[in-house]
Amino acid sequence: MSSSGSLPQISNASCGTGGAPVPVFTCIVILSPDAVTGRIFARVANLPEMTAEGNAERELLMLLTKRFKAFVQDCLQNNRPIPWGDPPTALLPGEQQRFIPVHL
Repeated sequence: MSSSGSLPQISNASCGTGGAPVPVFTCIVILSPDAVTGRIFARVANLPEMTAEGNAERELLMLLTKRFKAFVQDCLQNNRPIPWGDPPTALLPGEQQRFIPVHL
């Protein structure tokens, strides 16, 4: 992954549709389960200000993916730089990491 957080894009001619390439960004989510409460804290490693807490991993991943997509789209539409955490925050003991490709 580049420091911009974006993934390679398919060129216009490669799939024969003639459409513009779709931007794809990687949302890196770090999950921290709490053994006492059973809740999960999640943070986006490459956008460190983005966090959520809940009871189910799937719900947290869906929520953070939606927030990530909306935030990146807003930055791009308003010509603002995306404040990538570069390098992304590291895993701590007991945490798990998920990589989610997000198409805009």
